Amino acid sequence: MPLDGRDAGCLLQRPAARQVRSVAAAVSFALVLSILCLDSFRAAWSEEKSKYETDLEAFLQEMDRTYPFFDLKGIRGDWKATSARLREEVKTCQSDEAFLGLVMKAIECLRDSHVGIVKANAKFPEMPRRYYSGGSFMPATDNRIVVMYPPQEGDPDLKTGTVVTKIDGKNARDVLEEQAKAAWTRGGPFSSPQRARLFEYRILLRGEKGDSHTLTVLIGEKERKVRLSSTVEARGWPHTYNMPTSLTSTGRSCGYTKLASAVGYIYLRRVDESTEPGIAKALSAHPDAKGWIIDLRGNGGGGYDQALLNRLKSIPRPVACIIDAGCISAGETLARDLVSLSKARLFGSTTAGASSSKREWTFPSGIATLSLPTRSRNGVGGKLIEFHGIEPDERIEAAPDEVQRGLNSEILRAEAYLLKTGGNPSR
Repeated sequence: MPLDGRDAGCLLQRPAARQVRSVAAAVSFALVLSILCLDSFRAAWSEEKSKYETDLEAFLQEMDRTYPFFDLKGIRGDWKATSARLREEVKTCQSDEAFLGLVMKAIECLRDSHVGIVKANAKFPEMPRRYYSGGSFMPATDNRIVVMYPPQEGDPDLKTGTVVTKIDGKNARDVLEEQAKAAWTRGGPFSSPQRARLFEYRILLRGEKGDSHTLTVLIGEKERKVRLSSTVEARGWPHTYNMPTSLTSTGRSCGYTKLASAVGYIYLRRVDESTEPGIAKALSAHPDAKGWIIDLRGNGGGGYDQALLNRLKSIPRPVACIIDAGCISAGETLARDLVSLSKARLFGSTTAGASSSKREWTFPSGIATLSLPTRSRNGVGGKLIEFHGIEPDERIEAAPDEVQRGLNSEILRAEAYLLKTGGNPSR
């Protein structure tokens, strides 16, 4: 039977229809495969992202449960705000390096010299470099500031002891005190406002490379202006000025001498294995000293044992100890023990307020291990050292006229006390 045109046409179209269905099936398969691949990619990315979120959440909760100093430092509200912000930021975190950057932001908020990353299995983020003149300054009597250490490429009139009256046209002391308050508010690697303040004086006007400032200084009875340029990377700061000459060094951290007044003097830069034998050698070298000055300014801490405690008991009295906000951690407990064991009188300014027992804590992923505090050590009279620091019996600021003559105001006051006491300490 002949086929009509319709039937013939249908028969002729069947191969084409099968071809269309094959193409459609291929397209559908490719689409499904693409979706599966996309889902797999999303799952992998989500898994990586959740690792950072899990690690951050574990850290934040650990701090919420165990950090002992929120209320002591008055930072609980700041911590909550920082935690909320970091929980949002971590959602877009896509690298170990970026995650460690978030952790460092959280650490800055805690304002704790002993919270830090002790081990990391990832690269640290590069921190912005800060520059200053290379010179350091210090508070002085009558609400002034003076040059402690001259800038490396500064004006020849910027000598140790030069009085600075203005910074960029404003009262110099007011400028630095306001900067110190702002630094504490921002947070950073310090446990107390006095430690933050020390940084602002010792690493003056740090900022971008090439920044410049105008200082008004007092030369004789007249003021003149000098320019200060930021050319030195901020990697440390001086701790001393007008020190006694001819110090005998013992190890890396101990130096001693006998002053012209016959008062013994020991400078301890750190507390380490050289401290106890260094004190012993000083006492042996100068058995006729009229009392002893133990200078702990800028003491970076460390550790000590019963041998050092026993040695402190053997220091002939009277004893004067000089402290400042550069004295931190074991340096602060050493000041405490000099008071209790050597009946020392304290001169200078309040210590760093950073002395605590510590433990280690590791993120769930193992990306890093942190050092965390458990409790503050006690200072003089049982008062917590953390945040408060150890306060001097006599608060001393540099006297510009003494500093300009090459003298050290804190040593002068401690020396005068020892000579006046004459072996009869007031404690």
